[in-house]
Amino acid sequence: MNNFKKHITRIALLVGLIIPTLTNAQVRPDIFSFNSTQRAELADLIIDFVDGDIIKLHCDYTNHLGVGQFDYDIHDNFNFLAFHRVYLEKLEDYLLEQGYPQYVPLPKWTGLVAPPIEFSTAGPNGDGVDPACGTVSCSNAGSSCASPTNWSNTVSLPTILQLPNLCNLDKNPSSYTGPNDNSNTDGLSHVIEGNTPPNAFGTTWHNSGHVAMGGVMLNFRSPSAAIFWIWHAAVDDKWKEWECNCSKSGLDGTFDLYSKDHEYVIEYYRDQGEEPNIDQGPMWESEDIWVRTQQDGLTNHAHQNPEYYSVSTNFNYVYVQVRNRGCVPTSGTNQLKVYWAKAGTALSYPSHWNGSLTTSNGQPVGDIISTITLPIIQPGASYIAEIPWQPVDPANYVTLDNSTDPLFWIGSPEPHHFCLLARIESSSDPITFTNGSQIGEYVRQNNNVVWKNLSVVDLDPNNIVDPGGWDDDKVFGATVLVGDALGQGGTYDLEFTNPDIYRGNPVTAEAEVKVTLSPSVWDKWQAGGFHGENVEVVKEARHQIIATGSPAKIKNLTFGANEQNLVHVGFNFLAEQLTGQEKFKYRVIQRDNATNQIIGGETYHIKIPGRPGFYADAGGDKEISEGESTDLSAYDIGESAIYNWYDQEGNLIYTGKDFTVSPEITEKYKLEVIAELDGVKDYDEVEVKVKEFEILSMSPNPATNQVNLEYKANNASSAYLMIMMPYGNSYNYILDVNQSQTSINVSGYQTGIYNVILVCDGQAVDISTLVVQ
Repeated sequence: MNNFKKHITRIALLVGLIIPTLTNAQVRPDIFSFNSTQRAELADLIIDFVDGDIIKLHCDYTNHLGVGQFDYDIHDNFNFLAFHRVYLEKLEDYLLEQGYPQYVPLPKWTGLVAPPIEFSTAGPNGDGVDPACGTVSCSNAGSSCASPTNWSNTVSLPTILQLPNLCNLDKNPSSYTGPNDNSNTDGLSHVIEGNTPPNAFGTTWHNSGHVAMGGVMLNFRSPSAAIFWIWHAAVDDKWKEWECNCSKSGLDGTFDLYSKDHEYVIEYYRDQGEEPNIDQGPMWESEDIWVRTQQDGLTNHAHQNPEYYSVSTNFNYVYVQVRNRGCVPTSGTNQLKVYWAKAGTALSYPSHWNGSLTTSNGQPVGDIISTITLPIIQPGASYIAEIPWQPVDPANYVTLDNSTDPLFWIGSPEPHHFCLLARIESSSDPITFTNGSQIGEYVRQNNNVVWKNLSVVDLDPNNIVDPGGWDDDKVFGATVLVGDALGQGGTYDLEFTNPDIYRGNPVTAEAEVKVTLSPSVWDKWQAGGFHGENVEVVKEARHQIIATGSPAKIKNLTFGANEQNLVHVGFNFLAEQLTGQEKFKYRVIQRDNATNQIIGGETYHIKIPGRPGFYADAGGDKEISEGESTDLSAYDIGESAIYNWYDQEGNLIYTGKDFTVSPEITEKYKLEVIAELDGVKDYDEVEVKVKEFEILSMSPNPATNQVNLEYKANNASSAYLMIMMPYGNSYNYILDVNQSQTSINVSGYQTGIYNVILVCDGQAVDISTLVVQ
């Protein structure tokens, strides 16, 4: 336990407390309850929010899921209302982050009066449409980005969507039944949206709003238009009206507090508070918990790694967003409890979070940060709690794994990171699934429990932290504990993988993923037979492997009861593969070896800004005689860097720009150049060819009579000399491959310059110049 509660600053953001009194338990204010200046401000904020990625979520949804065109439809009965609600929530979270809570919940345009004219001139082009509309490719939309033009039209509300008739409609389908599912014709979603072909709009109420506006509202690029969002706020509010007035919903007359497990808006991945969550995970990526190292998290939701401050008055701040998906205000007596644990893939509740488990030197592996009482939260609103936090001193954990590896401890400013867990406790909205032994399932079953295992790898020069490590390497990443979660011991596999869904490139397309095992984990892998998939050992002495594919796995790791050890996952971007993409995600997942069940995991958010490129250049290939040496030199890349040279077997043989080699046979050398700033690297190769056959000497030269020639051809089956003048005479002399000398009479040669060519086994292998006088 700690004493931070008394320091809690009540600057937390309460969203939706001040809204007009609404009938029929609808929660969204009418857009015309705001004045013209406010409407114009909101319209511009919406345009600022919309970008190519937001548009593509709507217009290119089949590609996002990786399935065939129209196999999945965000406008079918199962997905339509749910998709658009979570889509709206992304905008609402953006408005909160920008400091505009007055527009959350998002106001609605009901269609009963003409649309707000301020939305016709929003955005940099003054046409109410985001310029990104025309820059994205869409599999499921036409190309038109025309501005909506019908700013005097209205949309009537059918009687079937008015109370009490509204309550005659059924709940949406409870599960996804197939492509373009438009069954359940008595369902709310079907009546609002209707059975319309892809890329077309029929005459249902929702579609009538699109038709009334025209322009881009007539295709799936419609989120480009600011008016789209407040029209869909009205559509969503009709669903909320049904939820809050009709017993079929199961929500009428109740509040339901929850936090999101993840940010996804597309079905099979969305989170709108269902219990259990319809997604199978991972459950440790909640964006409703974030940490800031300064007190700015109400308007900056970007998660940071917490920092340890030796000064007792300096704090990190944990922020938790709590949402009310119900139909009545909360009681104002509910509690939020927030916990920390050392970052790990094997955690259980409550033992890893309440201070009861300690390390061998008595340090807790987790504890509660604080308990606060939540204020009244209106239906459809949310509250962001701000909690000061002083993480424990990392120096207390230097014996955690008995490792002297510099990547884990020596010189490392942050040995490893933290996990966070938040629980919303309420007698009216209880946590019903109480078995926390498998924490992923515990979080999935309870919408009022959220979990964050996330390490940020920030390669921005303004934020970057030197990772420590070795003189010949720079590996930027973070460590995580792996091992036993339940106190019973067991055998597990570790999986290193790209997310199932990502935009742009996966990190493995642009970077090397290097995994360093602590000695204890390496020994377990060795004892298990070094079983793995898509991994290559690169530096055995350092227990380092690289992922050669996704997923990469190391298997058969057996841990004793409560035994946990460290693994470091690092990223070196490849200079020639950088595309300018700035954000990536990567996961470490621990699975039960026998059942393949997920025990837990850690997610890495990697940020790399655009940077000047460079190329490793080892110079041109060299050719030397047997027994000779030659110098290899790397060209300077113009910034502080590490220059490593490797032999053909991958052994590091030298660190530095210039060195001398004396190979006995022809050999290739690999140059690795690592930028010290951010670990970006590039490779080049140079070949040093040791001559197997050669002309060693000719004397005298120039010559008039006899020329004595030394040669090396003992490994050849046959050899001869070809002496020729360009565009002139040519002479051939058979050589004895078991000898090394011969004498040639050139007294009859025409004076001039000749090429003397050594031919072994039919191949010209060496050439010298002879002058005959």
